[in-house]
Amino acid sequence: MARTFRMKCPNCGTVQNLFASGPCGKCGTPLYVEQPAAIALYRMGNFMGMANGFSLYLNETPFGAIGNRESLCIPLPYGDYKLHIVCGMNRKCNDPIISLSPQDPYVCLKVHMKPGFIQNKFVIERVDPATMPQD
Repeated sequence: MARTFRMKCPNCGTVQNLFASGPCGKCGTPLYVEQPAAIALYRMGNFMGMANGFSLYLNETPFGAIGNRESLCIPLPYGDYKLHIVCGMNRKCNDPIISLSPQDPYVCLKVHMKPGFIQNKFVIERVDPATMPQD
């Protein structure tokens, strides 16, 4: 299975998954996987909320959703990014700030839902690239 890249069209703003460079599905603008850094994200599988996608927000901007046991790669330029995840009424998340730099260009994260008494919480943790599922 090929790696899925999550990209946002700079022209129309549509968020979509691509396996490589290609045209935007909405406006036809060519999209390239040429960014110097990336965030790799894996949603750990569990029975809680498995029918729903977890909505992703990158710097408080919607960036699509991630399904149960899905992994994706978000190519990005160097900089700081705040990652937030929500699902339904669950809004609690540890919101890590991810810094992508020439010294640390590739960050691997796993996300899972932690059950709570009244409300569940999303936990996003940085992991070693060797523990990520291979595509």
